[in-house]
This record gives sequence, C-alpha cells and structure tokens, in this order.
Amino acid sequence: MYLLINKNGDRSVQEPDDLKRFSIVDESTGDTVDTLRDIAEPAEKNHFWVNADAIIALSGRAGDEEWVEGFWSMLKAVEPYGYADLDRGRVKAHVEESNPGQGSA
Repeated sequence: MYLLINKNGDRSVQEPDDLKRFSIVDESTGDTVDTLRDIAEPAEKNHFWVNADAIIALSGRAGDEEWVEGFWSMLKAVEPYGYADLDRGRVKAHVEESNPGQGSA
C-alpha cells in the first residue's frame, strides 16, 4: 500500500489490500511537506509520520470493518520496529523515488 500524491497534488491510497508495506510516492512538483501538512509531519530525512485515520479515509475502505481491522493489525505489528505510534495514531513512511508500493512500514 502506498500514499500517492499525484502531479496535481491530489492524494489517494493505492494498493490498499497490500497490508505488508506502506510508503509515500510523490509525483507532484510541489513540496511534500506542504502537500502533507494537514495529515502528516516530517520525521527523519525523507520520512513522515502520517495520521492513520487519514490513510483509512483515503483508502476508500473506511466502511470495510475487516480491512480497517487488518490495517490496525499491520500497525501493531510494526510498532516494535518504530514504524507506528499507536498512542498517537500514526504510521511512519518514507518517500519513494520510484517503484510505487515497494516501501515498507
């Protein structure tokens, strides 16, 4: 799964059924920080903490209880490795240079 920022700056979640990875693909010509300001905050170099509820909303699967449960299970699984912060409801992702969907959470 990855958060796509298209050339127009619109955001969507792609490959939502791939609950084994999460990254950001920015195809826009704008500043990633500005584009994500309302749903994410910068972490270390080329990484962001993204609001998990925003990912659920952008996934188009918010009404799918089984999918939402699977998403939260993914976050629980990666929290010990520093890729999720369940107390703050967020997931860490890096910005892909190319090859969408090849990042990890």
